[in-house]
Amino acid sequence: MAPSSYKQMTPVSGDSRISPELNVHSAMSGIFSIFPRSDSMDATNDPRFFSDSVISKRLAAFQAVTVVATLMVTLSVKQMFLLQKNIDLETTHGVLQYMGFCLMVCVFLLNLTAVVVLVQQLFQTYRLMTVGPTGFEIAKSYYLNPNIVTMRHIAVKGFFFSLPLFVASSSCMVWVNFDSSGTTQLAIPIVIFLVIMACLLCTVNGKHQSIFKTRYSMAKVHEEPLLTHVAQTSQRSNGMFAGIDV
Repeated sequence: MAPSSYKQMTPVSGDSRISPELNVHSAMSGIFSIFPRSDSMDATNDPRFFSDSVISKRLAAFQAVTVVATLMVTLSVKQMFLLQKNIDLETTHGVLQYMGFCLMVCVFLLNLTAVVVLVQQLFQTYRLMTVGPTGFEIAKSYYLNPNIVTMRHIAVKGFFFSLPLFVASSSCMVWVNFDSSGTTQLAIPIVIFLVIMACLLCTVNGKHQSIFKTRYSMAKVHEEPLLTHVAQTSQRSNGMFAGIDV
């Protein structure tokens, strides 16, 4: 289906193709529209819903990210409350303590954003896929919407970026705990190792992205001759049987 068809199918308040109940709900004031609706989508048992599609396979990957991001949210919140709040920024101890707290706040916000964005997109995409005979096309237009794509990429990139931040924040916490107990020398090798691991995680993320983009570009280059051949063959077939009326 061409992109222009998607624009024609975009729901507009007052459109005759939309059910009267949806029009009434869309016309409600902003105050009352925050309340949940009492109606739902039709539940039609279409056998095509049970077959795998490229969208469902991609959503399965985001489900794994959502689970890990949820665990990271819980862990970062716990660490934020465990950090001591008596901070003296005039000392190295206080600076590292406050730096670790700020990094942990960033980890919490990045993972919370990932959870909110991915959970909503998983929920709404699956609902659109089962909306009816045109469910896949509607879900595809939603999945490839520029705003949806941008938010999804930001959420996933933020999730992967939060992992080295979490390790860096842990190094600050280790230094503060050892320094508070008077065994600062024991913390030095551990902190160095954690900082190195944080840098390695950044390198690993960048290397994965680089290889993925290269392979994706390679796939597009290799499929272009095949698609061109199929299109030319289809045109020749249409030309051969153009005068036949069945």
